[in-house]
Parts: sequence; structure tokens; C-alpha cells
Amino acid sequence: MTLTGTSTLPTPAAAAECDARLRQARQLLDAGQLAPASAAGWQAAQAAMTAYAANDGATVNAGFTDSARQLVKHHQGDDRAAEWIVSALALSDNAQYDWLDRDGVARRLDDVQRLAILVQDIANRPPTAADLLRQAWQCMDNGYLIAAADIGWDAALLIAHSYAHAIGRDFNGERDFDTVLRWLDAEQSNDGAVRGWAYAAATLRQTAAYCARHSDRSYAELFAEDLDAVGKLSDFVQAKVAAGKRLVV
Repeated sequence: MTLTGTSTLPTPAAAAECDARLRQARQLLDAGQLAPASAAGWQAAQAAMTAYAANDGATVNAGFTDSARQLVKHHQGDDRAAEWIVSALALSDNAQYDWLDRDGVARRLDDVQRLAILVQDIANRPPTAADLLRQAWQCMDNGYLIAAADIGWDAALLIAHSYAHAIGRDFNGERDFDTVLRWLDAEQSNDGAVRGWAYAAATLRQTAAYCARHSDRSYAELFAEDLDAVGKLSDFVQAKVAAGKRLVV
């Protein structure tokens, strides 16, 4: 599965360029050509911000810095967008050097991928857990494990939110995740399968970080199992919510 042809970013030309440049950057990185990989990653980031500027109603020619500033303002209180933009800017600096750290370039390419996905999400709110999981698998298939983990975790949070709403409880994000899943586990009379899916969701990002750090595809299989568990949790909760009855815990 590839991102080309499946992206739903606004301004299709900019979206296609972003996808193509990221793929090119990954290929160059694998070939050990770090400066060209950085340059391609920077071009991908610029294309992503062009797409954001068009979707936000700003002029397409606003430039990377102005569009990035607007994006950070759009997500005020969420430091991730700013961090990813800084990573993209670092790629533009990297292109000037002959010697670079491969892992550093790889991490920055992951951040550009995250930036592109954020722009996609803004253009297509609200996503469903199934939408997020499809995006996560796309990133997984393209080697972006950390980005895939972020999206998979967002899907898990959305699943927990859906269940909390179904039982008439509040949900306040990550801090309530474990509590909501304990309610679900108790309602299922401590079903071991539910507990296992919840545990996999909670460890998703840690597993992906380990895979990326060790560059070992055998560990990536563990990450795929975690992501598959989130999908099973999604199907299970969706079925319970669709039953249409108020659940009691």
C-alpha cells in the first residue's frame, strides 16, 4: 500500500508532490545520500504547507514561514506542530552539509510525514477510528513507524471516547484512557482479550520507537501486532455502540 493516489490533502498537485518527495527522500536515505534526502524532505514540507495555506483560506504564495505560523496558531496548546515545523526547517539546513547523521535525517523525515498527515486531518475533520487506522497502516507500509504509532494512538483515544460517550461518561483525553478501558473490561466481566487490546494500544508508541531505533523489521512485526489489536478494539467497541443500548458499568 502506498500513499500516492490515496492522499486526501487539499490542492491535489501539492499533495501529490509532498507524497512523491517524501518517497524520494526515503529512497535517497536508504541509499546513504543524506544531503539529497534532506533536500527532498524539505521540498515535501514546503508542499505540505502549500496545501495547508490553500485549505486555510490564506494565499497559496504566503510562504512556508507564514503558513507554518498560522498552522501553529491553529493548533495552539499542541506543541507537536511546532516541533515538526522545526524539524522541517532543520532539513533545509541539512541540505547544505556533506556529512549528516542518518538517524537524525530519518527522524526529521518522519516529522515531515506527521506534518503532512496533520494537514490532511485538518482538511478532513472529523476522522473516524477506521480512517485513522487506514492512515496508520499506510505509514506502516511506507516505513514511517513513529508517525504510524501517533495515528494509531489517536485512533485508540477516539475509540475510548466513543465508548465513554455510549455509557454516558466524560472523556478528557489521554488521562482518561486507562479508566475508560477498565470500565469496558469490567463490563465484559474482565475479558482477557479486551484487556490485551487495551494494553497493545497503550504500548503502541513505545514499540514503534524501539523498532525505529533498532532498524529491525522483526521488531516491526510486533508493532504491526499492536496496530492490529487497536483495529480489533475498534471493531469491538463499534459493535457495542451500534447495539444502541445504554451500557452500565
